[in-house]
Amino acid sequence: MSAGLVVAAVAVWVVLGLYVSITDVRHAVIPRRAVWPAGGAITVLLGASALSAGEFARFGWAVIGAASLAVVLEVVYRLRPNWMGFGDVRLIIVNGLLAGWWGLAWSWWALMAGALAQWPAAAVSLARRGRDAKVRWAPGLVAGTAAVVGFRLWTEGPLP
Repeated sequence: MSAGLVVAAVAVWVVLGLYVSITDVRHAVIPRRAVWPAGGAITVLLGASALSAGEFARFGWAVIGAASLAVVLEVVYRLRPNWMGFGDVRLIIVNGLLAGWWGLAWSWWALMAGALAQWPAAAVSLARRGRDAKVRWAPGLVAGTAAVVGFRLWTEGPLP
């Protein structure tokens, strides 16, 4: 049952990732009405899995990973609001929550993988529009997190 709850959390995240990627590309927005409810569902599912499997440390890693990303990105957003939208920050927090299930560092690996995945598109946008370029980060953030989560599911599975 515990593994099924983790798989359900991943499924919720996949639906979220597809929705926000399409919405970001089409409308240049990552809707909070999608991100926070999905993040809440992922939190509940991972918490239930931790409770039923006795894997409280895993849930702690996930929460601390998401919180550490939230603190750092909140500071970056407040100092340089033109670097990213707050929708990106929200999405990164939820991505970090899911990836953090496999360890604190995996939240940060998901962010790095997402930034690297979107870097080519960002470079093209920057070359075309200069400093006023607007980058749609959601597709890359989702792709990078999908790679990290897929790797962890493949190497470790939903639970040890």
